[in-house]
Amino acid sequence: GECAGLFFLLDDIANTVASMYGSILRVSEGMFAPAERDVNVEHGNGNANEHENDNTAKGWSTPMEVDLVTCGVWVPVATALMADPGIKMAIFSPGIANVLQANYSALDTFLSELASSLLKNVKPSDSDHKSSIASAIVADIGDFSHLYYQPTLTTQSIENAQSRIYRHSTTVEFSKKWNLPIYYQLRFAEFCKRLDRALDGVRREGWEANVFTGEDRDAKAIQDQLGFELPIFLELYDTLLSMWKSNVFLRPLTHRFLRGAVQLVGRVLGFVKEGLDGKIEFGENNGNENDASSGTMVGLPPYFWHERVEDIAMVTWELTILDTCMTHDYLEVIADTVCPTDKESRQSTHNSSIEPDEIRALASDVLMESSHEISPVVSHSWNALIVDNLTSQCSVPLSAVKGVAATYRMTNRPPPTQASPFVATILRPLKDFDSSYSSRTPPQIGDDWKYQIIGTVSTKFSVAVEELIATVKRTEEALKSRKTRRMMAGGMSDGEKVKLQLYLDHREFRSQVEELGVDAESVEGLVKLGQLTQEAECLFLQSQSK
Repeated sequence: GECAGLFFLLDDIANTVASMYGSILRVSEGMFAPAERDVNVEHGNGNANEHENDNTAKGWSTPMEVDLVTCGVWVPVATALMADPGIKMAIFSPGIANVLQANYSALDTFLSELASSLLKNVKPSDSDHKSSIASAIVADIGDFSHLYYQPTLTTQSIENAQSRIYRHSTTVEFSKKWNLPIYYQLRFAEFCKRLDRALDGVRREGWEANVFTGEDRDAKAIQDQLGFELPIFLELYDTLLSMWKSNVFLRPLTHRFLRGAVQLVGRVLGFVKEGLDGKIEFGENNGNENDASSGTMVGLPPYFWHERVEDIAMVTWELTILDTCMTHDYLEVIADTVCPTDKESRQSTHNSSIEPDEIRALASDVLMESSHEISPVVSHSWNALIVDNLTSQCSVPLSAVKGVAATYRMTNRPPPTQASPFVATILRPLKDFDSSYSSRTPPQIGDDWKYQIIGTVSTKFSVAVEELIATVKRTEEALKSRKTRRMMAGGMSDGEKVKLQLYLDHREFRSQVEELGVDAESVEGLVKLGQLTQEAECLFLQSQSK
């Protein structure tokens, strides 16, 4: 019931009919096909150029008195396929997606190439050798073959014949036998199942889980050509490509496959959005605690991936690549499949001259829908989630600012000569992240996210320094009345040592900011920090001169 030899059977039918009756079919087509000049006359002797691209002007709507190609070949074949219940069930409703697609492709190819197969000119070298008897007759009475009617069939003539096949009522009835919407549902269910299985693997094992189920060579090609790294996005794009393979795609379902591709992208994007909102927990939580005897962990500990800036950066970079691919590389795949550029394929699909551009424009409009949804997710991830996370990490060491005063109060320590140790750790999370993901920062994001982090951290730093300086001044005023203000150690009071330390800390922090490629003068908090510590610059110069 799989019609395994259907393609070869149909091909053999076309070749046999062409070899046995091809000359008769060509003569019939040449004799009975309406001439183009007659068609122009029928249209009121109007301007022929006006109807150059009109199907009517090509003679397609003028009925033929004798149409052997359609009524003598195609109609009997189609009727035989539709009449027998067993054959009809096996061909049109096999219940298996692969079989239905193969059957449809075989019959569609047979039908689309039928006119050209039957009416093609036979070269002299391909004709059979004349028998010895025929040769003797020609030798006796002469060769009168030049007096025979020789039809002249142009490319336009063959296209007219093919058009009559497509417009025949039997062809319309034949086309209705195919249950193509069911085929698409079967295929789309396969795509969704493959993608859902991959997403479940990511949920259990994290974004780097090896969930790719395609061929290794396909994965390598996608990685090398497009730059995808995470297996889940390799799986998504390979699934999207599989929709347009020759053993899957059917041209009448172009609009459904196109919409299905957008839905698959939306499925993954929805998964990402839920994770960024903290609604999806990664890891396996089977209710088993750590094995006390072995000390091993069962499965991956549960976590929310939106709390990890590394995961956010990786996912948004993959989304950025996907965004670009959907409107460029993937669009080319669709256009080349629906409207192939090679001459042989274009002939079988019967694309008009303007159809490829129309298909490309329509597909581009549909794919832009998914593209428009990706960009806001990427922007929010960087300018909100990553910024907030790194700002929190960088703000933790600022609690050490309050301890600067305690370092020099009543300790008789010498004046400072270098920045406090905590200063080098303030922007360390940002520097580590930037060094790892600077090459994978989406182009539309730029450096604004860094300016936001440094601006917020600098403001917090300046506020802490301002509060500390105010505290130092109050302490100095209190100690002045007791005449214990100046505890001589290098000629500086404890308060002056604190101010000098803050000045050195500001210099070091400013240097760290500039290493990140950020203009220090454009950061308001950093400018204020410089103003707060400027008073200690003279103390720094004094310490340097000694």
